[in-house]
Amino acid sequence: MTHQPLAMTEDRDQIGWRTASLVGAGACAAIGLLECAKDYVMLQIQGGERPLLSVLRDNGLWWGLWMLVMPIVIWLAQRFRFDGGRWRRSSAVHGTTSIVLSVVHIAVFGVAYFWANGPTPWGPTVERMISYFESRYIATDFFIYAAALSVYYAFAYFARFRHLALVAAQTESRAARLQLNLAEARIHALRMELNPHFLFNTLNAVAGLVRKREHDAAVDMLARLGDLLRTTLDREMPAEIPLADELSYLGRFVDIELVRFGDRLHVTWDVDADVRTALVPPLILQPLVENALRHGIARRPGPALLRVSARRSGLHVELAVRDSGDGLSPIDGRAPREGIGLSNTRARLAELYGPEAASLDVADVPGGGVRARVLLPFHTNVEDRDVAVGA
Repeated sequence: MTHQPLAMTEDRDQIGWRTASLVGAGACAAIGLLECAKDYVMLQIQGGERPLLSVLRDNGLWWGLWMLVMPIVIWLAQRFRFDGGRWRRSSAVHGTTSIVLSVVHIAVFGVAYFWANGPTPWGPTVERMISYFESRYIATDFFIYAAALSVYYAFAYFARFRHLALVAAQTESRAARLQLNLAEARIHALRMELNPHFLFNTLNAVAGLVRKREHDAAVDMLARLGDLLRTTLDREMPAEIPLADELSYLGRFVDIELVRFGDRLHVTWDVDADVRTALVPPLILQPLVENALRHGIARRPGPALLRVSARRSGLHVELAVRDSGDGLSPIDGRAPREGIGLSNTRARLAELYGPEAASLDVADVPGGGVRARVLLPFHTNVEDRDVAVGA
C-alpha cells in the first residue's frame, strides 16, 4: 500500500486555482444577469421607466467587481483552510478579509455608480452615496463572501472524498492482487514439492535411512518435508516476513534437495548480519533456487555450486542466487522463455513496491553459470517501506 504525505494529499484534493476562479467568476456573471432580469421585471410591474441598459449597467458594475475579486477569494480559501486544527487562524483571516473586501468593493461601486448616474436624492455627493451603500449592502457582501467560501469548500471536500475513496479502492484492489500473487506462489511451490520425482527422491532417501537404521535422520527428513509443506499451505502468511524467516524456510527446501543431488552439490550461504531483520516477500527466494537447480545444476553432471547471498546495497537489499551451470542457453536462436516462478516473482515485486522501487534480473555471469538478483527497498517495518518507495 501506498500513503501520500499530508501536504501532498491536500494539494491533490484542492481544485485548481484557475479553474475555481473561472467558475466563481462565471457564477457571478450568471447571478448578475438574473439580478438584472429580476430588477427590470420588478420595475416594469411597478410602472418604472428605467431603461434595460441602465439596469444592466448597475448590476454589471456590482457583479463585475465581484468577478474581479473572486480569484482573491479562491486563493485565500485554498491558503487558509478550516480543517486540521487551523480553524481559528483561518476564521480570523477570512473574517478580516471579508470586511476589507466588502468595504473596498462597495466604495468602488459607489464611485462608479456616482460617475455613471450622477447625484441622486439619497446621495448628492460621492461620500454620502458610498455611506448609503455601505450601510445598506455591507451584509450582502459578507453573505456573498461566505457563500463563495462555502461553495468552494463543498466542492473541495467532495473532491477529497472522491480521491480518498479512489485511493481506498485502489489499495483494496492492490492488496487483493498481492494476495492472489502470493497464493499463486504458494500453489506453484506446492506443485513443485508434490512433483512425483521430488517426492520419490525424498521418500527414497528416507527409505534408505531406515534401511541403515538411521531412524533419527529419517524422522528428521520427514519433519523437514512436513514443515516445508506446512509453510507453503499457510493461509495466514503475511505480505512480508523477516529475511531470517525466509532463509529458514529456504534452508529446509535446500536440505531436502541436497538428498537428491548428494555430494556433488555444494551450497554456500553469504548473508550479512545487518539484513537479516529486513522485510522481504515470503517465498521470494525459493523460485530462484528452484530455477537454478532445475535449469542450471540438474542439466550438468559433476560437482556443482549453489550460492545464496544477501547484502545491503545503499538503500536496497540485494538477494542473489547463483549457480555453476551452463548459463542461459538460447533455444532455437532465441532467449529462453521465462518460467512461471520468475514471472510470478516479478509481478509480486511490482505489486508490493511499485515498478520502479524493486527489480528482478537474471543474467549470465563471468566464469559460468547464472545469477538471479532481486533488489528491493531496505526496511524493517511497513512505515519505512512506504517512505522508501516514495508512497
